[in-house]
Amino acid sequence: MGPIIAAIIIVAGIAGVFNFMVVPALKPPDKETPADLSDDAHHEGGGGHGDSHQGDGEAIKVPFELGESILVNIKGDNNKVLSAKVGFLLRTTITGAHAEDEVKLMETHLGKFKSMLVAATRGYFVELNENDLKVPEDVHRQQLKIKLKSTFYKIRSYDHELIKLLKEDPVEEVFLPYFTHQ
Repeated sequence: MGPIIAAIIIVAGIAGVFNFMVVPALKPPDKETPADLSDDAHHEGGGGHGDSHQGDGEAIKVPFELGESILVNIKGDNNKVLSAKVGFLLRTTITGAHAEDEVKLMETHLGKFKSMLVAATRGYFVELNENDLKVPEDVHRQQLKIKLKSTFYKIRSYDHELIKLLKEDPVEEVFLPYFTHQ
């Protein structure tokens, strides 16, 4: 029992240090990505031909994080604990001049369902065993993407505003900026 508690304390300490030191350093690029994409669209669309294609036709993609790291016990003999931070790149239907307002609206509506997304993600991690941790991280990202497809389908059916803002299969990519086990 003692080694389990020690492992949990160590993982919690690592997660605390990660949240205190690493997350603030990582957040600015995540928040700047959509702004850069929309700024590029405005700069390229400044003259002539590119105006109608960039500003009106192409929908933007928005990063979305689940927030705190998810901690789960891994099935097996070694009592391993997995700590993972999860984020997504979401395909939207948002285009045009009011993109910033629509992104904020989408984030507000998705925030209401964050617990569903965390539960679905945790459900995937809980089913892992020690041998599953040996596979490449890309496999876990793809499996999470598949698992979250049905969750986003439910979320879109619960909130009609999200039907307008998110594409039918909105998860383009899953990010695991922090995926460690001990």
